[in-house]
Amino acid sequence: MELAWFEDFLEIAATRNFSTAAASRNISQPAFSRRIKALEAWVGAELIDRSTYPVHLTSAGAIFVPRCQEMLRDMYRLRTDCRNAAGASSRLLTFAALHTLAIYFFPKWISHPEMPNAPVRSSMHTGDFLECVEHLSSGKCDFAITYDHPDGPPVLEGGPFESLQIGRDRLVLVSGVDQTGAPLFDVDVPEGTRIPYLAYSWSDGYLGKLISLIQSRWRRPLNLSIVYQSSLAEGLKQMAIAGQGVVWLPQICVHKSIAQGELIQIGGQQLSLEIEIRIFRRVGSRSRDGEALWKYLSRTAEQARGRTLVDPTLTMR
Repeated sequence: MELAWFEDFLEIAATRNFSTAAASRNISQPAFSRRIKALEAWVGAELIDRSTYPVHLTSAGAIFVPRCQEMLRDMYRLRTDCRNAAGASSRLLTFAALHTLAIYFFPKWISHPEMPNAPVRSSMHTGDFLECVEHLSSGKCDFAITYDHPDGPPVLEGGPFESLQIGRDRLVLVSGVDQTGAPLFDVDVPEGTRIPYLAYSWSDGYLGKLISLIQSRWRRPLNLSIVYQSSLAEGLKQMAIAGQGVVWLPQICVHKSIAQGELIQIGGQQLSLEIEIRIFRRVGSRSRDGEALWKYLSRTAEQARGRTLVDPTLTMR
């Protein structure tokens, strides 16, 4: 039995629709249905009447709802009390983040001298977009840090989550350079010219979809021919430096390579896209340190409205 099953049940009890409930829980509908069936098997009774639309609670389900709500409140309250009793000396704030943000954004961000309880004691789980979302959804971390864009796929818009913007970045198209510093590949080429392309694996998902958005805004289709795929931006960057093709990368991870003459931005602003860096958490009671961090971030986000959050070293070509 997993605590997440109880949260799944309360979601379907509230929405009465498997598709809506699965979206709110940020998992696929088949996976959501399997978890509800697993809970029913553990309880030993059917909780959901699937013969109607919208679905209804069975008599057992109606009995289970208030007990389930009470149990979840008690469990999270117990966890919070235990963590607070253990004290700050034994409590780490846990984060999940995209590899790029864990390497190039998080260390400087978490080391800000005004952070509450600095230096912040923390642990980091790195993964692709879906893995970070799953980690937060299942309660395996306190916070998730990922990219977001208004025109991109929704990020944790449903369910008990809240977010704050803590920075900005930009997806830029880059190429390796020849001995004179000129790009090895460019997009201003005769139509039909093959351009070797270093692509994100679709298991990453989110950045790949933002890149598709950038391409749709270009004046004509780009004849990109995939020669390499990876879910790691750092791996794609090294392949670009080695002269293997062009790639869209977060500016935060390539600006030093551009400054050192290893890479060059191509395509200009039309083939770039500004993206937000956001931190997410589950709504509800938190540890003292976690709550202190969120209050600090809320204050700084409010103060930063109307000001740029872009690292001043990240200049636009």
